[in-house]
Amino acid sequence: MSELSPACFVQVADGKHCVAESSLRRGAVTIALMAVAAFDAVRRRIASADTEHELVTAAGQAHDAVHAAIDTRIGAASVASSWSALARAALSTAARLVSPDAGVWYASGSVGRGDALPGSDLETLMVRDPRTSRDSALAQAMHVHELLACCGFRADDNGAVASRVRFNRTAQDWVVDIGRWAAHPSADRGVVMIGLLADAVPVGAVPRDGLDLREQAGIAARAQPAALTAMLQDATYARAHVPSRLRALTSGDVHVDIKHAAVDPVVRIARWAALSCGCDALPTAERIGAAAGTRYLDPDDARVLAKCHTIGSSIRWRVRSAGWKPDADAGAVDERVALSKLSPQDRTALRSIGRELTGLRRKLDYLASTSTFSTW
Repeated sequence: MSELSPACFVQVADGKHCVAESSLRRGAVTIALMAVAAFDAVRRRIASADTEHELVTAAGQAHDAVHAAIDTRIGAASVASSWSALARAALSTAARLVSPDAGVWYASGSVGRGDALPGSDLETLMVRDPRTSRDSALAQAMHVHELLACCGFRADDNGAVASRVRFNRTAQDWVVDIGRWAAHPSADRGVVMIGLLADAVPVGAVPRDGLDLREQAGIAARAQPAALTAMLQDATYARAHVPSRLRALTSGDVHVDIKHAAVDPVVRIARWAALSCGCDALPTAERIGAAAGTRYLDPDDARVLAKCHTIGSSIRWRVRSAGWKPDADAGAVDERVALSKLSPQDRTALRSIGRELTGLRRKLDYLASTSTFSTW
């Protein structure tokens, strides 16, 4: 038998390494699937609840599913998709139990997009049945949110909930005001409302001739140059920053709001790009992919956004999961974290995201001053 050459030994060793690596990958995938299955099981129990007590009991099991997901180190994207579906199921069931005839409920924000992490708040809208009085619909909506709070799903901190008149309207009222917000986005919080509507997804059956809020908002926004311009200006406005090493040393600013500095800018740019090119995708990653290569987002910029969103969401999930407790949903989630509590790798990654997003904002602002985004 001839002796094996050194090259053969390398091939054998590499082969063993590949087999071991492949086994680890399969194991990680299996564990992740188990964590997702736990979320799905809770979602089914929530969806099948026949009483408010059953709903609260089923929702309580969601915390156990979160702990299981943390233990398995499942990725942020999988958690977000599963948790968003679970939250939408809770809203659908609560509405079915409390206000079955009041109208069509919508989930918006991160829950509507499918980007929500455990602890995220819940934004809701309603297309009120004209046969239901406004006061009755608002009272029922308040009951729905009180029930959801008992389930651990807190209402939006900024008050974007169907228990307020602004977010609880008949189809005719919605159509009129969507047109007004698109035509005059700087008035009456038009940009905010268009953004909420662009992320809105119904959680129950929509009548065949019923109004689709997201579709209506998209049509109205694309018909008005001012609307998309205002959406882009809002998307490129810097609401938070990642402190540089120098700034941290000179100003003592050693905290970062991960959501507003690293994730929310990507969400807003992706929403604007999706609205502009007529894409009906909801998850931020899908919106970026759909808009890539269009006049609104070149492929390189899309890759940057996708990378920033993936890394930023992963860091955000690690920070949130580290402090997760059984009653975590009861209060507001603090997105502001001390840089010293992050690993060196995460600090470096966040600063890189900050630089990438600053450059992209400047580029989009410049392109907006030209005719690049104009379809007229």
